[in-house]
Amino acid sequence: MRMIQAAALVGAMALSACVDVDMTATIEGADQASVSGHMTVQQQMLEMIGGGASFCPEDEGGTLTIEGETARCDVMTSGTFAEVFESEPGEPSPTAEDLGDGTVRVTFPIGEMGAQGAEMRNDPQMAAMMRPMLEGHSFTIRVAGAEVVSSTGEISEDGTSASFSFDLVEILNPDVELPESFETVVRY
Repeated sequence: MRMIQAAALVGAMALSACVDVDMTATIEGADQASVSGHMTVQQQMLEMIGGGASFCPEDEGGTLTIEGETARCDVMTSGTFAEVFESEPGEPSPTAEDLGDGTVRVTFPIGEMGAQGAEMRNDPQMAAMMRPMLEGHSFTIRVAGAEVVSSTGEISEDGTSASFSFDLVEILNPDVELPESFETVVRY
């Protein structure tokens, strides 16, 4: 599993733990991308998910740092789309598609997070228990390149990246509407 897939899975896990995700996928060519950023998790949760090797694999560009009760995985990896965006069979996965005109469409599935949030919202005791754990934590994913052509996320002022971000506690808001996916077309 590559780090961008790990970020997607940690994003889904973020709804059940104190996890922050801030990752950027930079499109560098028709079939080349790099991923950089970080994920943080409480050390207690790190142990529950199998330890540092599963949370932050070194062979996939991860560097694990533990400070006090927090574990942080800094990520820097690059490769083909298949290498960077690969996933386990049956798991939601980001995709990148070369459109043949110097642009690539990158799609991140977000809907799974909304489904998990609905389960929590429907159980008032669970929502009350999760609220303090989710407060102050966020999920951010970016797509970058030479120029963003279009995006369902927020395009940066300089037009070179687009992002999708939300505060995790918002998942408990009954009016929250997360998109099925975050899609960006970017020129490389």
